[in-house]
Amino acid sequence: MTPEQKNVLIDHLDESLRGKATATLEDIIGNDPEGEKEWNYLRLAVDAVREAGLYQEVSAARTAWKAESGIAAKSATAKSATETTTAAATNTTAKVRSLYRVSLRAAAVILIITASTAVYRYLSVSSGSLYERYYSGYNLSTTRGAGDTDPVMEAYHAKDWTAVRRLAATAKNRTNQTDFLAGMACLEQKQYDEAISHFEQIIAVNTHAGTDLYQDEAEYYLAISWLAHRNVNEAMPILEKIRADQHHKYHEKVEKMSFFDLRLAQYKENK
Repeated sequence: MTPEQKNVLIDHLDESLRGKATATLEDIIGNDPEGEKEWNYLRLAVDAVREAGLYQEVSAARTAWKAESGIAAKSATAKSATETTTAAATNTTAKVRSLYRVSLRAAAVILIITASTAVYRYLSVSSGSLYERYYSGYNLSTTRGAGDTDPVMEAYHAKDWTAVRRLAATAKNRTNQTDFLAGMACLEQKQYDEAISHFEQIIAVNTHAGTDLYQDEAEYYLAISWLAHRNVNEAMPILEKIRADQHHKYHEKVEKMSFFDLRLAQYKENK
């Protein structure tokens, strides 16, 4: 990418963090693989800053960048400025323009490379390890109508995962609940491809019918399934969506995840 394109990405990141983005990421990078890598690197750096609590340092750098940019612009446009002053102002503008990006990269480098704990973290973090960290089973509510006996639910309560999958596959009336319990049974038995199919089926049904039965559950466990499948690239957009939605049932759970570790796993996966 050219320096100008990188600057556009930085501006977009800055606007996104302040909730004022006017363009989508697709509008900016299109189908450029290098642009996507640069964007992921910047997001990794941002999460590194958040993880280490370096808000004040980066904020100060950003303030300095804006202040210096203003000074440089005034110097460059002043008619009375000498040739030497104009050259210095231009040089200053070029330097401070990338100060924000350099500060973010420095934060990421400090955390990932220089500290011994960060080196261990880099070596140990993967989509698989994140699945092991964040996966927890689903507790099915026992409240249901009197005389209501569902073989799939009973098998799920008994943790008979094989029976859950078999009964779900032969059920006369396939529902979102049936698919969800079958997907969870697949996760328990490490059949990740099948689990993904079940959760995606729920989302597809809800999209087509305009319903939301088991929607939040399906989205969260679909992301978890992608982590188990060693594909953090598929999991990240879903987790980002959940984190941005304060009304999502799994918002608080996702909010507590380390997005620095998730982006670190994504960075390693895309190398």
